[in-house]
Amino acid sequence: MENIEDDVEGFQQKKHSIADSKLSEVETLQLIHELEVHQIELELQKEELILAKEEAEMATQKYTELYDFAPSGYFTLTNSGKITQLNLTGSQLLQKDRSKLINSQFGFFISDDTKPIFHEFLSNVFHTNRKECCEVKLFLENNFTINVYLTAVLSENRDEALITAVDITQLKLTECALRESEKRYRELLNNLDVGIILHDKDTSIIFSNPKASQLIGLDKNQMNEKQIFNPEWEFIKEDNKPLAQENYPVNEILNTKKPVKNFIIGIKKSENDSIKWLLINGFPVFNNSGEIAEIVISFIEITVLKKLEIELIKSKDQAEAANRAKSSFLTNMSHEIRTPLNGIIGFTDLLMKTNLDKNQTEYMNTVHESATILIEIINNILDFSKIESGKLELNIEEVNIFELIHHVIDIFKYHADLNNIDLIVNIDKKVPNYVLTDSIRLKQILVNLIGNALKFTKDGYVKLNISNTVNPENENQCHLNFSVKDTGIGIKDENQEKIFQSFIQEDSSITRKFGGTGLGLAITNQLLALMNSELELNSHYGEGSEFFFTVELEKSNHEYDSKDLDDNVEVVEGIPFDKNLLNKKILVVEDNKINMLLVKTLLKSILPGSTVLEASDGKKAIKLYKKEKLDLILMDIQMPHKNGYETTAEIKQLKQYNNIPIIALTAGIMLGEKEKCLESGMDDYVSKPIIRSNLEKVLFKWLKK
Repeated sequence: MENIEDDVEGFQQKKHSIADSKLSEVETLQLIHELEVHQIELELQKEELILAKEEAEMATQKYTELYDFAPSGYFTLTNSGKITQLNLTGSQLLQKDRSKLINSQFGFFISDDTKPIFHEFLSNVFHTNRKECCEVKLFLENNFTINVYLTAVLSENRDEALITAVDITQLKLTECALRESEKRYRELLNNLDVGIILHDKDTSIIFSNPKASQLIGLDKNQMNEKQIFNPEWEFIKEDNKPLAQENYPVNEILNTKKPVKNFIIGIKKSENDSIKWLLINGFPVFNNSGEIAEIVISFIEITVLKKLEIELIKSKDQAEAANRAKSSFLTNMSHEIRTPLNGIIGFTDLLMKTNLDKNQTEYMNTVHESATILIEIINNILDFSKIESGKLELNIEEVNIFELIHHVIDIFKYHADLNNIDLIVNIDKKVPNYVLTDSIRLKQILVNLIGNALKFTKDGYVKLNISNTVNPENENQCHLNFSVKDTGIGIKDENQEKIFQSFIQEDSSITRKFGGTGLGLAITNQLLALMNSELELNSHYGEGSEFFFTVELEKSNHEYDSKDLDDNVEVVEGIPFDKNLLNKKILVVEDNKINMLLVKTLLKSILPGSTVLEASDGKKAIKLYKKEKLDLILMDIQMPHKNGYETTAEIKQLKQYNNIPIIALTAGIMLGEKEKCLESGMDDYVSKPIIRSNLEKVLFKWLKK
């Protein structure tokens, strides 16, 4: 531009010089005319240059605007990751001013778990000639994280790289971008580690990315225009049966016009080829008329996962078979052990209530206590098995809390007196009389805690405290606080967590000195977990221990109304007793002679004047049923010739069946035993060893109906 202006000024000077020269007038005018034409041309060039400069400035401004307001973030990075230049979108992506980002490290914004990916990506950009890409997470202010897809190209001098960052946090934005820009769509798909196939509406393939070719085993040229039901490959279902063509994912989408999600198929090219398993997703692309224009299918290989799934299924089947074998073993062992123990405990209990001398009483107490401990061990192992399988459920019913505590204390009263240990019970006046809970499990928890306390206490006391924290928000609820405190040996600080673990006790010497399985506290804590509670401990070694817990229970406004009791019912210690429970005829079906004698003895004690008939197997029981008019049947389960289930079913099919109650009497207490008895047609269930109170409760329940 300056040169043109100099030329114009020079022509002006020459014009004046020519006017002063000695040329002829014609020559002078001609020369001046040429100079003026040349001057006009120079003026026009000057105007064109000015216009070109303005256009260049406008283009630069437009480029800057396009650069700044591009939908993607652009970053110029050195090989160390330092930002030397970025656009406005890039600064908005990082939520920082552009001035603060210049000369800062881009890696500062990369999350720790994806930094290795970014470093490898940046290294590859500067050390290879190929275009690089990766997916990383950006950790922004206020703990805000986004996923971005990075691509990079090197500058001509190879000292800087232009990084394009696309926010892919919202997949729908990515899908929109893919549909709006076929070029970007194809570039992205070609770098995905997912097989992508684009089908025409006639199912022919119009596009496939390299990963799709790799997974299916055909190159790009072989894939193009191929029909989905081409005979070169076969699709199979998860059960290894051929997949019908109408059920192919593409055909499913064509028929339903809806996406398919997580569709699993196997693919093989010939009978000898191994199966390659694919997880398929797909969706239709509609044109402006609402018709399917294209179908997009994406898939990944899950062959390894499928093989692992097959192995897991095999392992699961083996584990279930082993578990069934374990359950069967425990059931059989329980029956075999509990059957003789039923006689030992029952008869020692009866014998201890007779007139014995001091030595005999001591010996019988030892036998009775040993049998009780053995039963406790069996119960703990069976309970642990049920809890471990996650199938133990609570049986919520109305419970007289005072009666329950009375029964628990009765269990240990003799043992405490024998060892000169004070067994103390404090029940707060705010504790309700009746609550809704699982009486058996609550009793089991208290028995475990008091039994442990007595076991480890040589002298002093064991104290059970029960209090109630009133729930102001719900008057029908109560928070019962149970505490068992002793003056025993206490527990070392380092062992106070260990004792709650299964099969572990505080010290290995404890097992030899005090006995036990190490399951009591573990089971207690797991039972409390079913009640949304937990066992807590406060102990000092050598000074005793306190175990305590709180359970939230519903109150039961239970009251016996005299209007509900007829003339034949009287209340004894708060419990109704029917005078008409006399002169009943009861059939006991039991193959074990000792157990038969025990049941007969208990029945005579509970129901004086009743008639007890005996049957040693199911066949004899059916004959007696046909012959006698019975009021109730106590039915053993495991018997020769015909078991209790079969006998019950056959009795209920007889024409003369008169709906008398049939009560299961069995040593099996595994999970599902009670349900199995009830499903076979029995009306109730009593487990062995038979506890007098349990038998009494069942008899009164069914004979009063």
